[in-house]
Amino acid sequence: MKLKFYLNLLEKQKDELMSNIDFYEKDIETLNTLEINDEGDYASISSEKFIENTLKSHQKRELKEILYAINKLQNTPKKYGICEMCKSPISKERLKAKPHAVFCISCREIVEKSKT
Repeated sequence: MKLKFYLNLLEKQKDELMSNIDFYEKDIETLNTLEINDEGDYASISSEKFIENTLKSHQKRELKEILYAINKLQNTPKKYGICEMCKSPISKERLKAKPHAVFCISCREIVEKSKT
């Protein structure tokens, strides 16, 4: 496994997410300064702020996962790419698609089912 390849992917994703989060924060600030003239304006702005906050929250959660993966890669590289549940290697295809994955596909399905 080429760890530098995955570190570069993670760093790129981290930069993109940080840029996105900054964009959402600025957009929310702009929405907060808009003049509200009637209930329609209030509803529209409230809806937009809700969507922006939801997207920002999702991006922050993913950023946290990416920072965790970067930390693992830099401090315990032998544990990177190993499923945290079954301790089996995570497939290269999965890591290329989601370099911050902490579960193999099988264990991820188990985790997802247990959330419902």
